[in-house]
Amino acid sequence: MSELQPGQRFRLPTQRGLTIRFEGRDHDRLAVAAITVQGRAVAFNHDGPGQWSLDSIDVLEGHGDIVAYMTDDTQGGFTNSAYPVSMQIGGQHYVFPVPREQLAAVILGEIYTRDGSLRMKASNEGYTFGIDAYVRARNFTSISIPHRMRPSMGRDAPLQPEPEFDNRRPSGSTLCTGSGVVVGPELIVTNAHVIENGNSFQIGRTRQFLNVLAVDEFHDLALLQGPVQGQPLPLRLTSPLWLGESVMASGYPLMDLLGSDLKVTTGNVSGLAGGMGDVSRFQFTAPIGSGSSGGAIVDDAGNVVGITSASLAHRNVRDRGSISENVNFGIKASVVFELIAASGKALPDINPLHDANRREVVNRLRDSVISITVLA
Repeated sequence: MSELQPGQRFRLPTQRGLTIRFEGRDHDRLAVAAITVQGRAVAFNHDGPGQWSLDSIDVLEGHGDIVAYMTDDTQGGFTNSAYPVSMQIGGQHYVFPVPREQLAAVILGEIYTRDGSLRMKASNEGYTFGIDAYVRARNFTSISIPHRMRPSMGRDAPLQPEPEFDNRRPSGSTLCTGSGVVVGPELIVTNAHVIENGNSFQIGRTRQFLNVLAVDEFHDLALLQGPVQGQPLPLRLTSPLWLGESVMASGYPLMDLLGSDLKVTTGNVSGLAGGMGDVSRFQFTAPIGSGSSGGAIVDDAGNVVGITSASLAHRNVRDRGSISENVNFGIKASVVFELIAASGKALPDINPLHDANRREVVNRLRDSVISITVLA
């Protein structure tokens, strides 16, 4: 078995089929297609869990890409979690290089013809925003992507005033998406307003279901339980917030427009109480959007200081001749701790982290801040 390096080129036997295998988790959310330079998509055969095959590479007519992609990338997740990926062709086995970035569509190999022979260039590059971004980059105006699932993405519950809830939606359809934070073994905290109209709830990346353990409507918190894979983030209870402190907000805003990867923004604590002096909340300036609700607000070391709750609605203050800019509200970590204690679950870790390496902090957030899909 040969382990390929990015950019490595090798000859392919003609008139042969090939098989590609995904051995990591989330392989059931991926599909593989061959895309010709003319913009024609050729579906691979799905032979079983994580395995895809093409009867003959000659269908590429001498030039094209083999692309692996999340079939439901608007629901979160990346191809990276499905690696290692291998290919078998003509009795030879190859292992593809792992992507350097988080990608929802990755070009496994570029096939071309040189000196009359068919060749492949191994690749680990692609598109964070999925197969649609690949299509746009290639300027394909009309192409049908096989195995593509495009669930209707709703809105996160009201960071801004929302239209009345539509009770005519079919059962099981997507109502909205929000964010959640892993705070204990199989424990996720989010906002009560994120889940209030739903009948069932899924982790966006894995589509595994979550159960509701407790809801605190007064403080806009909900505690869910399910098979999450990220490590719990510690709640910061040993030191209070201070005015002007730097914070990062992480979550999944506007997934249908901005993509399914985690978004992290920076700002500072701009007020130590919420609206009308609510001491269970604080104000912060890191930009957020619809879908950010329930995400983690962390300090420089990655300790959770709060949960994103709401943004001051621009339309409400414009009527008063004012302008609102990044006036956002978070629920303090101490309130989250009390909710977990009241639910009877094991109390979360409060031993603070001290490593303020920004890259390491964000890497922890990638696994421990999840997207939540709310279903009718």
